[in-house]
Amino acid sequence: MDAIAAAFPGAIEKVFQSKEAMPSMPTLEALKPTISDHQSLGPIPHNESSNSGNLMVLENIFIQQYRLDESAFKDRLFIIYGDQKTTERIRTVKRRRRRATQPYDSLRWALPIPALFHLRMNYVLMISRMHFGGQDRDQSTLYDHMNFWGRKKIRKDKADFFALESLIIHSFKARVVAFLWKLTAQFGLGRSYDDINTVLNLQSADSLLDLVDKIAQVYLIKEASSTSDQELRGHILFLQHVQTYLLLKHAIKYADIGLIRRAVDRCCIYFHGSGQHKYAYEMLYLQRLISTSAASPPLQQAILANSLVNLRGQPDSWFEIDRLVEFYNRDMKEIFKAKRGSSIDLAFLFQHCSLNSKYFKTLGEQVEKRYGIKENSYHTARPAHSDITIMAERLFSGDSITLVSDRKVRYAALDVYAIGATRLGGDVLPAFNSKECESGTSLEAEEEENIENDVTCFFELDSDSDLDSDSDSDLD
Repeated sequence: MDAIAAAFPGAIEKVFQSKEAMPSMPTLEALKPTISDHQSLGPIPHNESSNSGNLMVLENIFIQQYRLDESAFKDRLFIIYGDQKTTERIRTVKRRRRRATQPYDSLRWALPIPALFHLRMNYVLMISRMHFGGQDRDQSTLYDHMNFWGRKKIRKDKADFFALESLIIHSFKARVVAFLWKLTAQFGLGRSYDDINTVLNLQSADSLLDLVDKIAQVYLIKEASSTSDQELRGHILFLQHVQTYLLLKHAIKYADIGLIRRAVDRCCIYFHGSGQHKYAYEMLYLQRLISTSAASPPLQQAILANSLVNLRGQPDSWFEIDRLVEFYNRDMKEIFKAKRGSSIDLAFLFQHCSLNSKYFKTLGEQVEKRYGIKENSYHTARPAHSDITIMAERLFSGDSITLVSDRKVRYAALDVYAIGATRLGGDVLPAFNSKECESGTSLEAEEEENIENDVTCFFELDSDSDLDSDSDSDLD
């Protein structure tokens, strides 16, 4: 529905003018919106790329900064969120120290959890790897759409996260509108933009929802596996893959932990099918903690609820806790850029500004407000209406979404859902269960050799990226 609203905003508004709001995704288990209380830590001068570095980071936080004594680690559980490499290394150290007698040394109190913003980045990377394509200009690829729209900051081997996310979501919406175009033509209702706009204006809310359901039927799993048209199959698979990402994005924004569980279940399959084996393992690990009896219901609730923060207290202003760390990184960069000089070096700024970054930012905002200075740090998003409409008409009029028997493309998309389901049905789950569920298992050497490069090696998250919002409001 959001895709159609992006291309035909006037018609959709008229259809639902008698309703309070457009139909939205059902809520399963949304958290009550409250402003999250959070405090920044002081400098932590240790490298997380090794097991010993992670141990020093934990000691710096819990012993030196929190100043907890040994008794605090006997009966308490501390949830620690991080990327794949951090959570993997903490689990490795816990296995190696499982026979330690002192509560702190055993690390039984530490529960590493994969953070959700890194999950989003890995999922976007998966979509890019499966659908980017190349110079043959297959219309079912992101490469074709990127060049047609003239999008920047995106390459196959490096991309700005929000630029790539915007390209993916706008491509998704363009395909949905293209299938709407196809349906109206099949029903003899018209083939032009004005024809569809007129049709939508004549629809009731219920009939429009029926039309949306018919579009959804186009990209069922069985459609992707049954067609010999590789270009149409690429479009259908793209819609399936992005749909799960939009589900996760929506669930995080509204803190719907029930929908987060559903998205993680799907991610377990998709990551196994895409070949991202280490993150596929992280998803099984997370799914075990939040959806099985491995953790009690209160602990499951705590894991999911504490993975999100809300700085505004609004129902739709939740975001990931590891993204909050990026906010602090950006604030520190701005302080360094403004204060660093010949007499004030980087070490001094880390020591004296890391705990005060939030205060300095608030102080700056108050000073600007006092003197009537208005500075908007949000990047103005380019309206996507024309891009989505033009691309949808191009896909429809060029027969890219029309079934052509045995049509081949150079960059054929993979059905990673089917591949992942096959792998999970093989020896993946028994291997995971033997590693995580059976006591006494020791596979540290294997873990050391197979840790993947972090996804931030692919994405760029610099000060030009709008971390405070989702960049363009029409994405959701």
